Amino acid sequence: SNTAAPKAKPPPKVVQEKPKAPPAEKKKEKKPKAPKPAKAPPAPALPEPSTPEEACEQAAPLLDIRVGTVTKCWEHPEAEKLYCEEIDIGEKEGPRTIASGLRPFYASADLIQGRQVLVFANLKARNMQGFRSNGMVLCASTPDHSKVELLAVPDGAKNGDRVRFGDLKVMEAAKPAQVQKKKLLEKVIGYLKTDSKGVATVLGKHAFTLDAGVISAPNFPDSVIG
Repeated sequence: SNTAAPKAKPPPKVVQEKPKAPPAEKKKEKKPKAPKPAKAPPAPALPEPSTPEEACEQAAPLLDIRVGTVTKCWEHPEAEKLYCEEIDIGEKEGPRTIASGLRPFYASADLIQGRQVLVFANLKARNMQGFRSNGMVLCASTPDHSKVELLAVPDGAKNGDRVRFGDLKVMEAAKPAQVQKKKLLEKVIGYLKTDSKGVATVLGKHAFTLDAGVISAPNFPDSVIG
């Protein structure tokens, strides 16, 4: 009986040591493999533009520019350069309130009230001297901004009609939060201009187009838009 007892004790020690090594090896193998496939897919899904002009062409179709009628216009009580407007862009919620720095260029609010205009409709709302402005009205101007004029909307355009940009692909408009986060407006605004005939364009070649015709600024050929 004395010889049987020591023979039975050594095997459990060997059994306990063996399983400890393989799990450690497996863990080491799995760690480097996991991150490799995770990093690969996003790269091809997000093609990076090679030039600012290309970035502009990618961003422009994500902007939401709509036709609207200025149903009401009045002077901002606290800001001498601003007009306050209510603009109907065909939304169920009713007209939007928008502030525009047009008082130095339009002597009376009556010159704006009742007009059809173009509105950047997917910008984040902001307060302008205490007035909630939910969008931006588009104008043409001289490079030094000494003369400014509202873009002309063609006859037959309806409130809510969305602008297309020449042959650029029509895409669903980005949400206001995306426009801000991805700086879509900043990528495009410097490349909005009228051509030699006064037609509003992106990069001088993709015309602002509606079913009713093209957007223009007849008195402002080769000018900036903003």
